[in-house]
Amino acid sequence: MPSFFVTFCLRIRYTNEEGVRLIKLDDYEKELIGYAQEIVYYLQKSGVANETAKDISQDVLVKMLETHPILSKDKIRAWMYRVAIRKYIDTYRRDRLYSEILQREFFKKEEVIEITKPDYQPLYDAIHQLKKDYRLALDLFYFQQLTIKEIANLLGKSVAGVKVTLMRGRHQLRRELEKEGYSYEDFK
Repeated sequence: MPSFFVTFCLRIRYTNEEGVRLIKLDDYEKELIGYAQEIVYYLQKSGVANETAKDISQDVLVKMLETHPILSKDKIRAWMYRVAIRKYIDTYRRDRLYSEILQREFFKKEEVIEITKPDYQPLYDAIHQLKKDYRLALDLFYFQQLTIKEIANLLGKSVAGVKVTLMRGRHQLRRELEKEGYSYEDFK
């Protein structure tokens, strides 16, 4: 059994040779732990992060041990899976809502691009001509100094997706500047 479930469940009834108080698991508890392990593997296979999958599975296991629902033995596993899936969906929605709140409160449209030096007016104009995705990614990376991973979390994209957006934004910005007769050297 993986240690995080065993550590969670083994705490009170008897003491081992090192003096750690442990409990003996009965067959019912062993079966629940087995189902909890299956849930971790299922969630991970479905794309859930390892720690999130373990947290959800542990919450389901605790709920099962605390409530003692009156279910037949053949329905316990299905109930645990159903609860785990619903719990993950709730977690996903909560995280997405937090991300939206962060974006709405801290990255207002009028504050996205702020270039105050008059020497950079052509750059400012060129950036404003880019697509919104490119503009936002370039601003967060170069002007707000966020990491690619932070940008990915804020925008709800993958790290690779943010890298591609930055690359395409840079290429488009270069084309816009060259079209106006400027080069990279003009903005160092």
